[in-house]
Amino acid sequence: MASGGKKVTVRVKPQRWYLGGFAGCMAVCFTHPLDLVKVHLQTQQKVQKGMVGMFGHVLKTHGVRGLYNGLTASWTRQLTYTTTRVGVYEFAKNKILKDTGGQLPPFYLKVTLSALGGTVRYMCVV
Repeated sequence: MASGGKKVTVRVKPQRWYLGGFAGCMAVCFTHPLDLVKVHLQTQQKVQKGMVGMFGHVLKTHGVRGLYNGLTASWTRQLTYTTTRVGVYEFAKNKILKDTGGQLPPFYLKVTLSALGGTVRYMCVV
């Protein structure tokens, strides 16, 4: 129930769980160069360059495409991890919505569903 004693009902929409994976892939397109440079910094034998210097080094030696080395692995990770996690959450949430006649589940149940999605995603990888 919402504040004021009103019942809130929700219409169950078609599942679009796959959009979570695509959103993750789009996010990776922006964060991958930062992760790549971070790994280069972490694997230096001697600290010679900082973040900006390492960006310049990668650009100089490999070009702009060098910042995206390994991008397909990041996409694969997002398409499997994120899609599984979001898919399990959405499936379970819609099942609860159907069982309760469209009433929104309480916050603690949403947190539990999120944990379930993360757990299932983890078990699929291990």
